[in-house]
Amino acid sequence: MRRWMGERESALSTFADDRAAAVARQFQWAVEELVTVRAELRKVEGLRVEADGRAASAAAEARRDAEDLRIARANLGALDASELDLLREKLRRVEQAFQEEERDRRNTERRARAAEQRVADLTRTLRLVANTVSSGGEGLASRAIPSAPLTLDWTLEYDGTAHSLRLRSASVDTRPSKARILDATGRPVAVSVRARQRRPTQVVLRIPQSVAAAVESGDWSAFRLEVEVDDVWQGAVLADRAQPVDAAPARQAAFRVVS
Repeated sequence: MRRWMGERESALSTFADDRAAAVARQFQWAVEELVTVRAELRKVEGLRVEADGRAASAAAEARRDAEDLRIARANLGALDASELDLLREKLRRVEQAFQEEERDRRNTERRARAAEQRVADLTRTLRLVANTVSSGGEGLASRAIPSAPLTLDWTLEYDGTAHSLRLRSASVDTRPSKARILDATGRPVAVSVRARQRRPTQVVLRIPQSVAAAVESGDWSAFRLEVEVDDVWQGAVLADRAQPVDAAPARQAAFRVVS
């Protein structure tokens, strides 16, 4: 039995190390990509400022040419055909340059918006990776100290809107301060709030319908129960009982639901 436990602990440690290394590589890639995109965003911002300046210059030049055209039209009677053709060609070139500047400015704005969206997406990815690293480290800490599961007496309560699971240690010397329920992937489903007392007599969790159904049926294979004793998380099991004890809670318990 001891050999089996040692081999299982070694396998879990290897799996946890591999997972932590993979998450660290993903985090590094995301950081490098974010740095690259931010540099590109700064470059695009510079291009946008330059394009705005060129557009303003073209607009000012167009206003000057329009004023020249107005004066030329006023003196149209005194102009010959060749001078009129030169003014028309000049106006055409100005209008064409203005359209090109406007097109460049719009393209720069589109690139800037695309770069900003990539930065936002990478920021969300980095936050997700950071949360994964945090939860992974917490999972490694919970696996680092294997021990026999703690047996808990329990009461399943329903207040008309949601279910609560009230847990009490069967041992007088061991009293958990917090409790949590994890799904098959190790993701928290419900977590109790730390009690005010150092050694509370019981902890309460607000649980979803899926966990309540598992408690009622006695099939706990899809979930894992853990409790915190003296700042260390360890496994726990519910006391074997034929039927759950339904009771209305005496008062509103302090808890939070992890979705």
